[in-house]
Amino acid sequence: MPFRIGSVPYLNAKPLVDWFHSDTCTVQAQVTYDVPSRLARMLREDAVDVANVSIFEAFQNPELALVPGIAIAAFGPVKSVRLFSKVPLDRVRSVALDTSSLTSAALTRILLKEQFGVTPCYVHHPPDLATMLRTCDAGLIIGDLKLFALIPEIQVYDLGQGWLDLTGLPFVYAAWLARRDRISPDLIAALEQARAWGMERREQLAQKWARIMDLPLDRCRDYLLHVMHYELGPEYREGLQLFQRKCYEHGLIHTLLPLSG
Repeated sequence: MPFRIGSVPYLNAKPLVDWFHSDTCTVQAQVTYDVPSRLARMLREDAVDVANVSIFEAFQNPELALVPGIAIAAFGPVKSVRLFSKVPLDRVRSVALDTSSLTSAALTRILLKEQFGVTPCYVHHPPDLATMLRTCDAGLIIGDLKLFALIPEIQVYDLGQGWLDLTGLPFVYAAWLARRDRISPDLIAALEQARAWGMERREQLAQKWARIMDLPLDRCRDYLLHVMHYELGPEYREGLQLFQRKCYEHGLIHTLLPLSG
């Protein structure tokens, strides 16, 4: 039976999944692409065995195991997870949250409360910034590098930078989460091999996906080579554990599940 793998369709995941589509892949794998919120639902419904999905899902679902050593993370500005606001952030009263997101939606609530002292009204909205800003003071968008351009009279707040300012730590956005009844040494080995293959080819992947996604090559190169980090080392795990505690303190989760494989 092939491994049933779920992945976000965003550029940041390509170094973790493109091996499964390459001629050098040595395992049978069926890869399904979807946004984080739907991937989390697919894991719960046993539609996939493992997915690189919002880390927030690991805080909520005790049936999932965190695959060790691999993450989608950043130390500081992440450039693809940002809050766009028509007003100063300490005056935000309403926020449209990208319905694709789980982790970043929780992080937005924490940062606005702890950094700016506001607890706005939150609504979930499809990721259309213009529509979001017609109905709310601010809108959270994830995964769209085309929004790099500055928008007149719109304040852009990078959540990765906000987390670093608040804690001094990196932030883990996603990781491989596997159903506990599906995780195996062979599955972990395949995910590790895919990451090793992708890390060696980030330059080529930047060129490939800049062309396919119609994105500037310099931004794709910077993003894959310098912004994104793919190892779940000690400092990243510290940031992950702190985020889990803050989610608990803010009432976003109701228990502290162990983050282990």
